[in-house]
Amino acid sequence: MADFYKKKPFGPYTSFVYLLLVIAALEFIGLAGVLASDSQAREPARTEPVQEPLASSEEAMPEWLEPAEKAAEEKQKPEGELTGPEILAREQVITHGLGAVGQRTVLNCLEGFQAMYEQGVRVFEADLRLTSDQQVVLRHDWRKGWQRGIRETSIPTLEEFLQAPILGKYTPLSFKDLLLLMEEYPDVCIVTDSKFMEAEFVRLQFDAMAADAAELGLSYLLDRFVVQIYSPLMFQVADSVHHFAGYIYTLYLEGFDGTEDTFRRKAAFCAENGILGITIDQALWNSVYGDIAAEYGLTVYTHTVNELERARQLLEDGVSGVYTDRLTPGDFETPAAENAGNDTEKGDA
Repeated sequence: MADFYKKKPFGPYTSFVYLLLVIAALEFIGLAGVLASDSQAREPARTEPVQEPLASSEEAMPEWLEPAEKAAEEKQKPEGELTGPEILAREQVITHGLGAVGQRTVLNCLEGFQAMYEQGVRVFEADLRLTSDQQVVLRHDWRKGWQRGIRETSIPTLEEFLQAPILGKYTPLSFKDLLLLMEEYPDVCIVTDSKFMEAEFVRLQFDAMAADAAELGLSYLLDRFVVQIYSPLMFQVADSVHHFAGYIYTLYLEGFDGTEDTFRRKAAFCAENGILGITIDQALWNSVYGDIAAEYGLTVYTHTVNELERARQLLEDGVSGVYTDRLTPGDFETPAAENAGNDTEKGDA
């Protein structure tokens, strides 16, 4: 009897265990069949995919599907056209805010530009601001009273800005308008006053400016700009967007303590980075700055000078050019005695 149990793996229960295994196998096979038939019953009949009808040509395409506007084909720079630095090097007058209109200054309007151009001005400083929709326009600041509905607390969109005449009668200009003017007047140079030195605002402005030029196919006109930078960081950011033909290091935002050491450090920075000159407030001018600038191969400019005799004095003292609201090249050709009593007040920076 002991030998019999040794030959059976489950001892006296071996037969019973085998029976249970057979029953389990049969139940598994049956269950698998049921599941297979149920899956076939639930599977929907296969049909050809239904093709949606194409939208008619009159049906508007969703905005997010519309292709981005292509930039205009880039126009070629006219043969012989000078760069901004080349034009600036010929002139002593930089007209501030596109020029005064009557007694009003820094309006940056079309009428100011046209009037000063007719009087021989070829270098114009333009104040640049960002609208609420991140477009660049010519505006000194958002002060109340110049354009209806526009103030520091209500910065306009580009469309709102262009639809509101300055002081009710003068023509506001966008950066695109400025580019078109430059195309029409190929002998002018623009010095920018973009007002910001914070990196994020600088990139926003200069990205928008480069995009406007590309959209018009007028990117070559960027060579007729001389960009005022207000700090080393601003220079790096602006130059990374587009390498302009000329830069001027203007000190009014960063501040200048009036010492020779500080001026020398800034002059050294300019020389190392290909910046052509430095602009300081006329009240801070010292003839030693002219000597330092010459040592580094730089030019020096002062702002904002509306008194002719003061302008003459600065130019004789080593200044290369003056920013002014209303002085013109013709004023410097007239004998000083004939201009006595014609001096006017200093304009905004």
